[in-house]
Amino acid sequence: MKKHLILVLAIVTVLVVALAAVAQQRQGAERFRQRREAQMKALDTIQQNAAKLKTAMEESGRAMQNRPNYQDLSEDERAKLREEFMKRREEQQTLVAEMEKELMRLKGGSQLWREYDESMEPLKEILASAQDEKAPKTAAKIEQRMAQCQKQFEDSLTSLGYDPTQRPRSRRQQ
Repeated sequence: MKKHLILVLAIVTVLVVALAAVAQQRQGAERFRQRREAQMKALDTIQQNAAKLKTAMEESGRAMQNRPNYQDLSEDERAKLREEFMKRREEQQTLVAEMEKELMRLKGGSQLWREYDESMEPLKEILASAQDEKAPKTAAKIEQRMAQCQKQFEDSLTSLGYDPTQRPRSRRQQ
């Protein structure tokens, strides 16, 4: 009787572990599919914004060639021309900012964390040096700057749809 019970328990344990592994594999496949879709969407957005940016820059170039001499314009005409130039420039900067955001989305969370860790390393070294040299004011300023960088990074992750509290497993700090 005990032999049968042990055998049944062993089989049930193996089945539970196998089902958990299959479920985990499905979750991994789903995450991969979602990441792939997000990357493809980001690529499409980048391509569309690049085309818009190219068109805007070409229009800006044509406008510069077709405009009269700047010195010959009245003050009102100059102000209007400056406003048009600033408007075009702001539109182009908006497109570039959107493209940069999509590039960050393409990199993915793991790469973004890796780049963040690498960028923070010099500050950590300076902080350690300030603490060794017993410079509490300097150390406090460095810690404040590090906190600002951390907040900006977390805001960037949140805007990209990542949870800033969830570090990728391979990059978790001890």
